[in-house]
Amino acid sequence: MTIIKKLTVSTDEERTQWIEMLKLASNYHYDMAGQFEPEIKGDKEMEEVARIHRAWGKAIDEAAQLITFWELEENDDLLVPPQTKNITKEVE
Repeated sequence: MTIIKKLTVSTDEERTQWIEMLKLASNYHYDMAGQFEPEIKGDKEMEEVARIHRAWGKAIDEAAQLITFWELEENDDLLVPPQTKNITKEVE
């Protein structure tokens, strides 16, 4: 098993955006789990779909929690993402 002792992201704003996006995705899967929860117990297929969505929601939530532990420190080398070209055609 490998233990990662140091994780970095480009900026604190980027880290915050990842957390927000992952929390929204987690909430979506928890909501979907509720929608697939069968009204009548015994519908194994629907119960399985609901269980899978709950598992995905939990896994994504844990990923968001992991990112909250990342902190930028003064002596960290920040990775600067490369500038990307806008390849989409501008629409008037």
